Amino acid sequence: MIYKRLLDMIEKNADTLARQLCRDILERDQTKGYRRIPEDKLYERIFDVYSNLDSWLKTDKHTEGEVKRVYTELGRTRFREGIPLYEVILAFMLIKRHLWLFVQRESLFNSTVELHQALELNNKVVYFFDRAIYFVSMGYEQEGCRGKG
Repeated sequence: MIYKRLLDMIEKNADTLARQLCRDILERDQTKGYRRIPEDKLYERIFDVYSNLDSWLKTDKHTEGEVKRVYTELGRTRFREGIPLYEVILAFMLIKRHLWLFVQRESLFNSTVELHQALELNNKVVYFFDRAIYFVSMGYEQEGCRGKG
């Protein structure tokens, strides 16, 4: 099944993907706030997403509550680190972009069924990252309001 093969391929290449994305985030002017974070910490966070993507996509293993807890806290952390919210959101967009550029480069789909399965994976990834962005934004704003109170 191409779905599982793609996830395995992503997880096996998580180190390379994370290193490339770290470099991209740290070199972009649009995400310069991330230069405040030690590169090894940024790498760990990105590596965790890529290496555990299969686990994150399983709704029975990571409930909405778990996604909310992890990514709301990440939003609070990014606020305390002084990274603008628009940069945080762009970083998530870059995670998705790097992921799909990698899949496109490395995958040859031999049938319509395989292409359909790849699109199914894409839909699950997009849904996961949409929720992550929502909860990161929520945590970011909560932390901002906490400082005003």
